[in-house]
Amino acid sequence: MKTIMKILFAPLIVLMWIAIKIGSLITYILGLALGILSGIIAVISIVYMFTGAGMNGFIGLVIAYLLSPYGIPMFAIMILGIIQRARVNLQSRIYR
Repeated sequence: MKTIMKILFAPLIVLMWIAIKIGSLITYILGLALGILSGIIAVISIVYMFTGAGMNGFIGLVIAYLLSPYGIPMFAIMILGIIQRARVNLQSRIYR
């Protein structure tokens, strides 16, 4: 029975590993690009705030935060961590 489970779940474990690697690469590349974009939007938003358009500046700062490494990229990293934990738990239960 244990051998059958190993054979059935091996492709799933490999697919999860591939998804984690591809997701990590995409998150790294997009994190760099979004970090640069976030900095540009933050500077423009601060200029807006000093020129009197406070609401536009505030909205821009919120968007800059979401695009920064602490916003959407961090959420993607958390999702990748959940998938990684599920893969390790599945692998440890089956291949114990």
